[in-house]
Amino acid sequence: MNCRSVRGAGALGRALAAMLTITMFSIVGSTAIAQDLDGNVGPAFSDTLTFARAAAMLEANSPQLRAAQAEARQMDRSAKVDALYPNPSLSVQEERTNLADGVDDQWYLSVNQSIRYPGEQGARRRAHDATRRMADATVNETRTRLLNELRHRYLNVAVAQARVTVLQDVTGQVRDAERAAHIRFEEGDLGTFQKARLQVARARYENDLSEAQLRLRDARIELAYLLVPDARATLNEVKALGAYHVEGGAQALLSSRAPAPRRIDEAEALQQAMARRGAVHAARNRLDVRTADLDAARYGRYPSLNLSAGPKRQSLPSSTTYGYTAGIVIGLPLWNGGRAAVDAERNRREVARAELESTRRDVEIQVHDALERVDSFGERLRVVGQQVLPGTDSLASDARFVYGEGEISLFELLDAVDAATQAALLRLDLRQGFLRALYDLEHAIGVGFEDEPIVVNGALEVQR
Repeated sequence: MNCRSVRGAGALGRALAAMLTITMFSIVGSTAIAQDLDGNVGPAFSDTLTFARAAAMLEANSPQLRAAQAEARQMDRSAKVDALYPNPSLSVQEERTNLADGVDDQWYLSVNQSIRYPGEQGARRRAHDATRRMADATVNETRTRLLNELRHRYLNVAVAQARVTVLQDVTGQVRDAERAAHIRFEEGDLGTFQKARLQVARARYENDLSEAQLRLRDARIELAYLLVPDARATLNEVKALGAYHVEGGAQALLSSRAPAPRRIDEAEALQQAMARRGAVHAARNRLDVRTADLDAARYGRYPSLNLSAGPKRQSLPSSTTYGYTAGIVIGLPLWNGGRAAVDAERNRREVARAELESTRRDVEIQVHDALERVDSFGERLRVVGQQVLPGTDSLASDARFVYGEGEISLFELLDAVDAATQAALLRLDLRQGFLRALYDLEHAIGVGFEDEPIVVNGALEVQR
């Protein structure tokens, strides 16, 4: 196992809010975000969507979370019914016999109660407790998954906005260059092939800009769909919410400074994942449920008990007397000895044990893959930002200045602008991959929104 770095596995929360906003991205004003949690929107209402507010909207409006919570309540109620003591039954009976001198009339009132063995009742209660824990863990896993999805969609908006910013700038420069080339072509100072090269360059950047703007619109819609209430969760409604933008993230995303992740020990990360992940807790408690169900099923091999008791009235021609009845009914397990039920529960327990092992392996893979990606993207950011492309931040502006001095040609300027653009987009893609890996690592470990974050030097600071 690699020795990788951590200061702690904490998470989803305050720092991830910062990570997610990549330095406190704020999504500002527009009716898409300018709405109360109940979906009320006002034309003059403006709001800032912090990550904490986005998470609150997710909690309030997510149909997946509501479904998980409703299913958890259903599981808890069903298990509680099985754990309750069986209800008694009341029976009334009349026995009438005609006699020579009158009638023998007898009335019976009986209460019947099935009796469970103490061990069986205890097993049913244990099954209920484990079911409740399993249901809670399932809801927590759903909440953690949705928060991770929110981070990714939030980041997608920021990255798409940063990409549009880069391409708008370079496309504007290429447009100017193409117009200048057209004038020079008209004046006879530029050849046909040189003019065609600038036209192709402009067409390429115009296409890239349109594609980036489409990505941005799609990212905004996907984020809005995750947050809006049911009444507004239609395509027409979401599209009409407005073209909100992300502020504060572009400079951080395009910065050449590479975040420096702390070393994370993989064994510690795996240990914390086993202790935190809702999926693991749910699988463990499912095994506890099946074990308790098996214990309860074993009592089906014993005789069943049913008690009955109640008052009796007997009316004869000569007198009326009162008494009582009491009895016990013993069910003998002769033809159906309960072995089939025990075998069925034993197999269910084996299924639960195998599912626990499968879940454990899945979580280990997720943690390992996320750590590998954090290491890989962190190293690539360091190499690209500090060794390969250390001076490309000012390449385009420097080239424009030198071109203005007449020291390079128009096509050399175009090459420099293109190189600077590709460098900026490469850094953007690498930083996006790095942050996604961090979010996935937080999710794999199972850190909650209120937990302490995984600390990554440089990734949580305001980079302006």
